[in-house]
Amino acid sequence: MSERRPFLRPQQPRWWAHPPYRTYTIRELCGVAFAIYAAILLIGVICLFCGREAFTAYQCFLISPWSLLIHLLLLAAALWHTRTWFQILPKTLPKLVSHGKLVPQSLITSIGLLVAVICSVLLLVIAVLLGAMS
Repeated sequence: MSERRPFLRPQQPRWWAHPPYRTYTIRELCGVAFAIYAAILLIGVICLFCGREAFTAYQCFLISPWSLLIHLLLLAAALWHTRTWFQILPKTLPKLVSHGKLVPQSLITSIGLLVAVICSVLLLVIAVLLGAMS
């Protein structure tokens, strides 16, 4: 018997450089940024458990210029991830029809972002109010 040789589609070495693939790759790399932020928060909890001196050192790290730069980069990654996720959202939904017309994808994206912003503002207001009460 002859050896089976499956078809292997040729792939360009820079396949990821095309805009849709690049966007997808950057969005997925944002998961690494979220893991870094989770590690920063976990270190804070560990320092809190270790005592006042350790937590004070952690707080000093948080107000350092390097920490602020890291947090700005992580915020940019989170905003990029949110934007691209909402751009993909209408493509994953079934086609929406209203009054016999197809609802544009940009409208679905805009409504999703609007709901996210409203929920974020409401959570911020609630957090500020609860913080002011205590």
